[in-house]
Amino acid sequence: MFYAFLTIIAGMMISFQSSCNGLLFPFLGVLGVGFVSLLLNSAGNFVLQLATTRRLPDFKKTPVQVIFAGIFAVFSLGLTGFCVDKLGTAVTVCLSVSGQLFMSAIVDHFGFFGTEKIPIRATKIPVFLCILAGILIINFAGAPSFSSVPNKLILFFCLLLALLAGFITIIARMFTYETTKYMGKFGGGCMSCLTGAVIAILLMFVLSGFHLSFDVYWKVPPIGYLTGPLGTISCFFSNIAYDRIKIFFATICLLVGQIAAGILADLILLGSFQPGKIIGITVVCIGIFLDKKISASK
Repeated sequence: MFYAFLTIIAGMMISFQSSCNGLLFPFLGVLGVGFVSLLLNSAGNFVLQLATTRRLPDFKKTPVQVIFAGIFAVFSLGLTGFCVDKLGTAVTVCLSVSGQLFMSAIVDHFGFFGTEKIPIRATKIPVFLCILAGILIINFAGAPSFSSVPNKLILFFCLLLALLAGFITIIARMFTYETTKYMGKFGGGCMSCLTGAVIAILLMFVLSGFHLSFDVYWKVPPIGYLTGPLGTISCFFSNIAYDRIKIFFATICLLVGQIAAGILADLILLGSFQPGKIIGITVVCIGIFLDKKISASK
């Protein structure tokens, strides 16, 4: 039970990190959110590297994949911040997780990133239909609560972006995983995040016409800067739990923590939560549970 609790906490940290990104977005934009989150996450991984191995990361072993890990991580975090600002934490987390499931199925089906090919079977169809039904319920039943989205077309675009954030998250994780093969878990995480932060600030510098100002960073709500530490803690707890309990059970606990914390974050930040969203998120969660159960039975 202790390790299950750790995994639920790890999931909650992911949702709270998304909420922090949502607080940062109005001030910093997509690239700024990616820069802050990745820089702080890199620092956290650096500390964990020293604490667990008593050695500095071996930067000489840094593979070229780290560049792609950094690029995709920037936009994954930045888009998450944008979507949380427009849709709320619970809906963004729900759709992002759905996107991660779809992208994972595609990666497995085609054997991308050198993974073993696992064709999409007919048993997956009910899973995808369930998730799509949940997304439609969120869109139509929960739409009136999205006060910051001016019309349904833009709302639909925001929902697609939340799914896209999930797709990009999987790609970022795959490249980061390749990096960890050379540098270890924390060393690889440190270098991937640091690379992403450097890429983000370079893009910001160019897009600003080479007149980048950091004055706005003092105006950001201080709680927003918890995005990095929350990501690091989530990763640390997940690594501990995955070594002690079954992956299927750990994944379900992680998702429970994410969704529960997302709903809680919306209640705190928005003051209310539409029943339509809860129904839609529940349907998506059923689809996620079915997917994990089917995967675990193979």
